[in-house]
Amino acid sequence: MTKFEDKRPVDFVIVGAGGAGGVVAKELSTAGFQVVVVEQGPYFHEEDFTHDELKFKDIFDSPFIGREVLTNDHALQPNTFRKTESEKAALAAFVQYGQCVGGGTVQFTGNYWRFHEVDFAERSRWGPVEGTGLADWPITYADLEPYYTKAEWELGISGLAGANPFDPPRSKPYPLPPLPVKSSGVLLERGARKLGWHPYPAPLAILSQPYQGRSACAHCGFCESFGCEWGAKSSTLASVIPMAEKTGHCEIRPNSYVRKISTDKNGRVDGVLYFDSQKQEHLQRAKAVVVCANGAETPRLLLMSKSNLYPQGLANSSGLVGKFFMVDLGGLTLGTFEHPLNEFKSVRVTRVVQDFYDSDPKRGSYGGGGIDARAQGKFQPYSDRFQPYHVSAT
Repeated sequence: MTKFEDKRPVDFVIVGAGGAGGVVAKELSTAGFQVVVVEQGPYFHEEDFTHDELKFKDIFDSPFIGREVLTNDHALQPNTFRKTESEKAALAAFVQYGQCVGGGTVQFTGNYWRFHEVDFAERSRWGPVEGTGLADWPITYADLEPYYTKAEWELGISGLAGANPFDPPRSKPYPLPPLPVKSSGVLLERGARKLGWHPYPAPLAILSQPYQGRSACAHCGFCESFGCEWGAKSSTLASVIPMAEKTGHCEIRPNSYVRKISTDKNGRVDGVLYFDSQKQEHLQRAKAVVVCANGAETPRLLLMSKSNLYPQGLANSSGLVGKFFMVDLGGLTLGTFEHPLNEFKSVRVTRVVQDFYDSDPKRGSYGGGGIDARAQGKFQPYSDRFQPYHVSAT
C-alpha cells in the first residue's frame, strides 16, 4: 500500500472517501498526482460485511436494536437542531451520513437517477422562493452529460436507456441491463399503466451481471443500510477506490478526523490538521485540498477553519456557508396485500414513475422527484397473511 509522510507535501489531500472523494481520488491519481484521502471512518472490505442486522442495521431503520457502524455515531459526534435562531438548540440525531471508506455509497439503496434539464434552471423558471437561496446552477445538463456517462460506465450502473420518456438526452446506454422486476415493481407497473403513467426499470448502482472483475448481485436482500459482501453494489469502495490505489499514487488514510484546513501566512491552503485513531494530531501538507465531506460536514469544516485572515471560516466571505441546508424529502403511502410479496428478496426498487418529476409551486413542490415501490419492513404487522408495501415519492 502506498504511504506518504505527513510533513512531505503531496499534490492533493481529499477530505472524505465517499461518493465524491472516491471519484476525485481515482481521477487525480490516474492522472499521476500524489493523493492522500483522509477519511474519519474505518476501511471495511467485502469480508467484513455480513447479514448481521444487530450489528449493521442503522439506528434510523431499527431504533430499538440498531447501532451506527457504517454511519456517523451521534454519541461521539452529537448534533443539535433548532428551527429558528430564537429557539434553543436541542440534541437531536438529525444529520446522518456514511462514515467509512466509500461513505454513503456503501450502505445506500442504489437508486441512481440523473438530474433532468429543468433541475438546472429552476430559479429562472419559477422565480425566487422567500427564505431560500434558490439559484440556477452555473452549468447545464448538457455540460454535465458526458460526466454522467463516464460515471455510469466506470462505476457500473444497471438500467434500460430509453424506457423512461421523461429522461433527458444521453450519449450512451447503461453499461448493464436492468435487474429483474420484483412483486412490488409488478404491482406499481400494473397500477401506473392503468392510470396512463409510464413506469420504467429502475436505474441502480448494483450489478445485474459480472462487470470489471466484480460479481453480479446475489439478490440477498441486504442492500439498504448494509455493505455488499459480493462487491455487486457500485459503491466507490468497490469500484473507483481500488482503481486509485492500484496506481501507486493514492493513499487511503482511514480513522482520521480532520478538524481544520490549514493555511499559510499568505492565506493559501497548505494542508489539513487531523486526529488519527489514537487521537494524535497530524498535519498533512498538500499543494491543494479537496473537501468532499458531504452536505453537513463540508460546511462545518469550512466554518471551523478560522484564522486571522478568515475570521468567518474558509470560503465564507459571503456569510452563507452552512445556510439553506436542505435534506432529502419524500412522502410515503403504505398498503397491505392479500398474498405475500416476498419483498425481503433482491434489491429494494425495480420500477420507478417520473410522470410528476417536474416542479409544481402550486402544490409546494420544488426539485425533481419520482415514485418507486418497495417493502417497508419496520411497519410489518404480526401476521403472515399480509405483507406491507409502500409507494414512496422522492
